[in-house]
Amino acid sequence: MVKSFKHKLERGEPVLVINPDHPSPSLVEFLGRLPVDAVWIDCEQGSADFESVENMTRAARVNSLVSLVRIFSPEEWVIERYMGRGVDGIVVPRLETAAQAMDVVKAVRYCYPKNHQEKIIVAQIETRSALETLDEFLRVDGIDVYFIGPVDLAKSLGFEGDFRRPQVQGAINAAIEKIRSADKVAGILVDRENTRGYVDKGVGFLYGHANDFLALGAEYFAHKMGDR
Repeated sequence: MVKSFKHKLERGEPVLVINPDHPSPSLVEFLGRLPVDAVWIDCEQGSADFESVENMTRAARVNSLVSLVRIFSPEEWVIERYMGRGVDGIVVPRLETAAQAMDVVKAVRYCYPKNHQEKIIVAQIETRSALETLDEFLRVDGIDVYFIGPVDLAKSLGFEGDFRRPQVQGAINAAIEKIRSADKVAGILVDRENTRGYVDKGVGFLYGHANDFLALGAEYFAHKMGDR
């Protein structure tokens, strides 16, 4: 599964990564029946505990899904504990410098000295500092995806999380172009309005929420039933 996932990224084929939004192995199992490449288990902003991560990872594995867990801190002990739950990779927030990204890579290689290349590392670019030193981040060997966090980036740039502001969109588009020019994989949060545009820009890691899918479905049926 991981090899296929990485090969897609290397070939420039977009992958769809869904956050289940709930600590539910059965929901992960259902996502495995859909055209989804990976699940993003959120332990930074979500409620999944360590046992939930193990069970959701098992559900992903038996349904041919890659499992990624967003950790709550880039510290070595946090990385080691989550990697020990059997996940295929980690999403790392709160990175301000390339040196921190290097430490993440070292921590994963410490956990898996012989097969670390089979693990996936997603580095989040979500602060002004990370954006301004993106060139240094891109020189870190071992990062599979550079994920632009639009909401947090907008906050860091002084726009209170409004990532649709032209200034923020300009910064995001410039970052995507820089990542792609370095022959690296860019990732970002998508919705039904911007997915096609980001694919056309060469974004290879497309991230969405199960809750958004539920909302879209409910809106569709409410529309069919008449205005409510």
